[in-house]
Amino acid sequence: MFDWAPVVAHHAPSNLNTKSLELTETPMKPTSISPLIVLSLLTLTPANMAVVADTTSLTPPVLLPNDEEFKTWEVPLKFTRTYHVNTADPNASDENPGTEDSPFRTINRAAQVLQAGERVVIAAGTYRERVAPARGGTGPYCMISYEAAPGAEVILSGSQMTTTTWAASTGEGTRLWTTTLPPNFFKDENPFAEVNLTEAQIERCMDWAVPVKGHPTFKLRRGLVFQDGQRLKQVLDRAELNKTPGSYWVETDGLTLHLNPLAGTNPNDAQIEVTTRGMVFAPHEYGLGYIRVKGLTIQHSGNCFPRPQQGALSTMRGHHWLIEDNTVRQCNAIGIDIGDQFDISGPQLADGGQHVVRRNRISDCGIGGLEGKQVTYTLIEDNIIRRCGWHDIWRLYETGGIKVHCTRSCVLRRNLVTDTIGAPGIWMDYANVNSRCTANVVVNADCSNGGIFMEASQQPNMVDNNFVWGTRGSGIYQHDCDELIIAHNLVAYSADAAVRMQICQGRRVGGRLSTAKRNKILNNVFVANGSMLAISDADNLCDYNVFAGSREPFDLAAWQASTGWDKHSVVRRIAAEFDPRAPEFQWTVEGGLSEVPSVSGVDRDLMERQITKELALPGPFATPASSRLQLLPRLQLRDP
Repeated sequence: MFDWAPVVAHHAPSNLNTKSLELTETPMKPTSISPLIVLSLLTLTPANMAVVADTTSLTPPVLLPNDEEFKTWEVPLKFTRTYHVNTADPNASDENPGTEDSPFRTINRAAQVLQAGERVVIAAGTYRERVAPARGGTGPYCMISYEAAPGAEVILSGSQMTTTTWAASTGEGTRLWTTTLPPNFFKDENPFAEVNLTEAQIERCMDWAVPVKGHPTFKLRRGLVFQDGQRLKQVLDRAELNKTPGSYWVETDGLTLHLNPLAGTNPNDAQIEVTTRGMVFAPHEYGLGYIRVKGLTIQHSGNCFPRPQQGALSTMRGHHWLIEDNTVRQCNAIGIDIGDQFDISGPQLADGGQHVVRRNRISDCGIGGLEGKQVTYTLIEDNIIRRCGWHDIWRLYETGGIKVHCTRSCVLRRNLVTDTIGAPGIWMDYANVNSRCTANVVVNADCSNGGIFMEASQQPNMVDNNFVWGTRGSGIYQHDCDELIIAHNLVAYSADAAVRMQICQGRRVGGRLSTAKRNKILNNVFVANGSMLAISDADNLCDYNVFAGSREPFDLAAWQASTGWDKHSVVRRIAAEFDPRAPEFQWTVEGGLSEVPSVSGVDRDLMERQITKELALPGPFATPASSRLQLLPRLQLRDP
């Protein structure tokens, strides 16, 4: 067994007041409840209902790097009252009582009346509004829930359909079109009047971005334009507009919009949508807790570049949110934000977040899919994240399919992250403690920073049982990290090293100069990468890995002699095929794989098969090679 010094993360449950419950419904949850908790349901009082935290095991259970089991605060949900919203009902009105027969017209009306322990069920339709919850719940048993009706497609959109006439204007051989957006589209904010990122923002808190200050992407407006549902490309001037079909240009007044439509279409004959708000589901008040958002489609946000981080769906520094089964798509910047937003104004993140974010489909967000800073005891699982980072500005260093900072005792597992642009698939940035990135599938990360990137963290964290394929940079990358365990991963077809570890000279982390020491690279399989390993410091350990070809010649015996590492590692010929649409993996290992010492805490493989013996197989699969494997079978794949 390989062991390391444990980090003990202490966690005190919140002391929150709750009220007595009347039962109406008990949906949820694919995890087990301990008998003691079930017994406590029989005798709940306002005094003891608040002390439920960290009680529910995951399925299967997950250990943190300090060998402590990760548990959530979730319990079966009950609601005392259900409101209804149905914009398609001709009798719907925000003056109604919100019953099923007499529903509200807008979701935001329900958001103003919901009390702890109540929910709103939303009928199918497109709701063009910002939903701003007025309050949160008071505890795990008294949440407030916003949920789609069973089987209903509920679209919450940050855009409006244009109703003004488009007038033809002359381009150089191209027919262009112009309209003036009505000011009443923008009652609270106008994304077309604001640029993505100002120089003042960079100078105030983003010194690393100073070298790219003035980048053309920063000068673009936050507003997006869609033609028949397809996002158009924004350009900076009329000359570029003229030569770019499917583009738009916004004048400085934020209202005059010029269009070079797709396929030369007359926009008066098309559906043209423009974003009219930055955030789509977000409280105005900071720090609300115990809110569930379930089954909604949230789209078309004209939100700002970080910093601050402001997602189309934002917890606004709240705590104990349950965000599940939603689709978040086509956002200018971030899809979902769950942390302190990198903003020193106002209150800080309440209770370290302690969110559960699961089974969401996030796609086509310009900066990042899911982001958050200072989150603790947060679970991010079973999400599908695709095509994020399309602004292609990785030197902003705030991009990623998943980008989290300063995590403590968090679990990121079973997420599928594909086709990020100018962004790592998963980036855990700075001062992470006792967190685990496990059983994720990261495909085609178009970024030199890596498919999975762990940065500047000096206490134990784990990156294990992940499948990383087709990264433009290194498959797994870290700089300025100590005590990191990289184990049982399969890394294939990375342009750079399978694993790269280095330091940024002169950087201080936690008050001392950064190092990249006492890390362990164990029981991994590396297939057809640009090179094998790039490690800047001798005070690390590599062993029991399988090396299978690289574009840069690799001599295992010479590597062993020069480093003293990988004494038990082997070279194998591996044939591997991967279909990212399934995702399905097939491989054959010539000569097979030999058993290796197991790593403490890694008790299951990527397929959730239990490792029950002292010896395991290298890589993320507990079964012998030469097999066809359906990865992440829990995910119901569909294009988000």
